[in-house]
Amino acid sequence: MRGYLPVTVEEIAAFLESHSMECGPLYAPTIKFLTANSEMDEEEGEFLLSMLAADEALEMRANPTSAGFILALEVSDPEIAEHGENFVILKDLAKWENVQCAFLVSPDGEELTWFATQEIKPALHEWLQG
Repeated sequence: MRGYLPVTVEEIAAFLESHSMECGPLYAPTIKFLTANSEMDEEEGEFLLSMLAADEALEMRANPTSAGFILALEVSDPEIAEHGENFVILKDLAKWENVQCAFLVSPDGEELTWFATQEIKPALHEWLQG
C-alpha cells in the first residue's frame, strides 16, 4: 500500500541522514476510503490522497510563500498499527528504504512536482535554501 506523508524539508533531511523517522499518519487507500470512494479508479484515489497530504504539507510550512513536501512510502500490512478513514499509522519508525518518491507542493497547493528517490538528495540543498 502506498501512503503519502506530509513532511517539512528539515524532516526530509533528517530522514535521509538517519534512514528512519517517527512519523504521523500516512494518507492511504484504506478499506474505508476505498468503500467511500468506490466510484474512483485507483489513480483518482491516489491523486485525492496525495492532495490531502499536500494540504497538510502546506499547513506545516514555516513560510507561507514556500513549497510543501510529501514523501510517498510503500508499506505492508504487517507494518501498520492502525487503519483510519483515509490514513494508516505505522507500528514502528518509517524506513527510508520504503520511500518511493517525493513531491514538491507548489505554494498555492495546485501542483505536485514528482522527484524520484535518487533525485531527492541532490535536490535537498536547493529545497533547504527555500
